[in-house]
Amino acid sequence: MKNDHDYFSIGLVIYGVCLFLSYNTLFQFSYVDTYSALWYWGVGLIIVQVVGFFACAIAYLFRLMPRRLGSLVCAALLVVGLQLVWPDPLELHFWLYRSEYLARVSAARPKSDGRLSIVLYSHGTYSPSMPGGYLCSVEIVYDNSNDPGLVSQSDEGRARVRKVDDHFYFRYPPCG
Repeated sequence: MKNDHDYFSIGLVIYGVCLFLSYNTLFQFSYVDTYSALWYWGVGLIIVQVVGFFACAIAYLFRLMPRRLGSLVCAALLVVGLQLVWPDPLELHFWLYRSEYLARVSAARPKSDGRLSIVLYSHGTYSPSMPGGYLCSVEIVYDNSNDPGLVSQSDEGRARVRKVDDHFYFRYPPCG
């Protein structure tokens, strides 16, 4: 028997992993304010790849190449599976900069009642899906009161709150 290697399938798996890492890296860098435009590049990369996936799938269907179609579907499922187990980019950002945030908290002065509430990070994303668009933001907040009701009060109104670590919260104010 001839030793037949399937380089197409191996190449698709490598391509899928590289695609996954590249768009997640773009999204991760977009959390730094000076690189926030990289979010659009990440979304554009995903859109181009989805269009390319469907074009290749249709071509493999019409040309009757079931082995290549199967490899293409498996590579796409690999990317989707990696996305499901990948951590939240904001949470990754928090753990990378946690020591810096702790230093900023230790340098801050609490109020007279002992409560300390600081917005350590705020990142807004402009979504042009509506006429005029709207701005959605996320904040990393330190609050030592252990009261999510107090933490959920933001300038834009009542926000959704998720506890990350001791006294650290992610606050999602309403879009507006």
